[in-house]
Amino acid sequence: MTAKAWGLGLGAWGCLTVALTAASLSAGGGNPSGLPAQAPKSVKDGVYTAAQADRGQTLFRSKCASCHAPNRFTDDLFYTSFAGKPMWEMFDVISDTMPEEAPGSMKPDEYIDVMAYLLKLNNFPTGNTELPAGKEALGAIMMEKP
Repeated sequence: MTAKAWGLGLGAWGCLTVALTAASLSAGGGNPSGLPAQAPKSVKDGVYTAAQADRGQTLFRSKCASCHAPNRFTDDLFYTSFAGKPMWEMFDVISDTMPEEAPGSMKPDEYIDVMAYLLKLNNFPTGNTELPAGKEALGAIMMEKP
């Protein structure tokens, strides 16, 4: 079927361009550069530091512990909420809703430090690089069950 039959009116050169673009995207797995896409990291890859988790523990004790026990973040409800999803989703939920008396009142790095503490609670390994802030960076790290 031609592009004209599809109602696009592209002509022969337009059809060739569409076909080559589609073939290129198909060969590159949807990646226009044609380079292999980088696999997302996992929380099992040591995506936070011990110092970051320690800061997060201090913040958790001062801002979270009055409402939340640490074991709340090591149970099936926690895993069901976030396992298989990018860490950005956890950041988004926590930063939009916590602390309960003043949602969104902490600095982004403070929320990230608390998240590092939650990873420590679940015995995920530490690494040499802090858990990053930012949607793109956190979106490339997948939460898993321990």
